[in-house]
Order: sequence, then structure tokens, then C-alpha cells
Amino acid sequence: MNYKPLILASCLAAIALPAQAELPEHKQQLLNTRRCIRCDLSRANFGGMDLSVTNLQGANLILSNLKNTNLNASNLTGAKLIQARMSDANLQTTNLSVTDLSKADLRGANLVGADLRSSRMTSANLTGAKLQEAKLQGANLGSANLKGAKLNGANLFSADLREANLQNADLTGANLKEANLSGANMKGIKLTDANLTGATLPDGMVQQ
Repeated sequence: MNYKPLILASCLAAIALPAQAELPEHKQQLLNTRRCIRCDLSRANFGGMDLSVTNLQGANLILSNLKNTNLNASNLTGAKLIQARMSDANLQTTNLSVTDLSKADLRGANLVGADLRSSRMTSANLTGAKLQEAKLQGANLGSANLKGAKLNGANLFSADLREANLQNADLTGANLKEANLSGANMKGIKLTDANLTGATLPDGMVQQ
């Protein structure tokens, strides 16, 4: 009997299996106690749920579904949200400092007053996101899509915005002191009363 086809089929089936999702006990702990520090919730589905005022400090939420989820006033400090789906999520006043939001989908998300200090948001999609008064000091927004985003009064002191798409974004009254905007698309951007002292502009010139 030729076993090679069977072995090949088994290997292909193994490859086709989805990567392991969240630990069920961790998900249940979160739902029962609204607290799950450093939990494995990767690929978990929380779409449309109310997770406001939860403690998810250091949690693994890579590839998770948080679309239209209410995370208002939650603690996500140091969480991993790489490629998380978070469009239209409510993250108002949420603590997202030192989080990894690389390639996350945050289209239309409400991040008003959110704490995103020293967060990593490289290549994140923030099209139309609301970031008024957000704390973005030292955040890495390299190659992020911020087209049409509302950043009125946001604090972007020393933020990395290299190659970011800021087309039609509203940065009225924003603090961009010492921010790096090299190669950024600033077509149609609003910068009324913004502080650009020491900022590196798209052409590489430093604003005096």
C-alpha cells in the first residue's frame, strides 16, 4: 500500500488548521470578572460586546475581533493588539499606553482622550478615527493611515509620523513639538494653532 498520499494529505490538513485561538478559561474569566491580566485572548471574538471598565493589562489580543466593541475606560496597558480588528470600537479614555497596535484596523474608532503614550501603531489603519485630546507622546505612527482623522488638541510630542498618511486630517491645536513627519502626506491637513516647534517636516526641514 502506498502511504505517501495519506501522509501528504495529513500534512496539508495540519497546515490548513487555524492557529490556536484564545484559552477558553481566560475568556470566561474576563466575562465573569472583567479582569484578565496577561491573558491569552488571541483571535478571540468580542465583536459588539460591552467590555467597558475592564482590566486587560498585558493581554494577548493579537488578531482579535473587537469591532464595535465598547472598551470605554478600560486598562489595556502593554497589551498586544497586532492586526486586531477594532473598527468603530469605543476606546474613549481607554489606557492604551505602551500597547502594540501594529497593523490594527481602527477605522472610525472613538479614541477621544485615550492614553496612547509610547504605543506602537505602525501601519495601523486609523482612517476617520476620533483622537481629539488623545495622549500620543512618543507614539510610533510610522506609515499609519490617518486620513480624515480628528486629532484636535491631541498631544503628539516627539511622535514618529514618518511616511504617515495625514491627508485631510484635523490637527487643530495639536501639539506636534519635536514630532517626525518625514515623508508624511499632509495634503489638505488642518494645522491651525498647532505647535510644530522642532518638528521635522515632510521635506526633512526642521520647523523653527
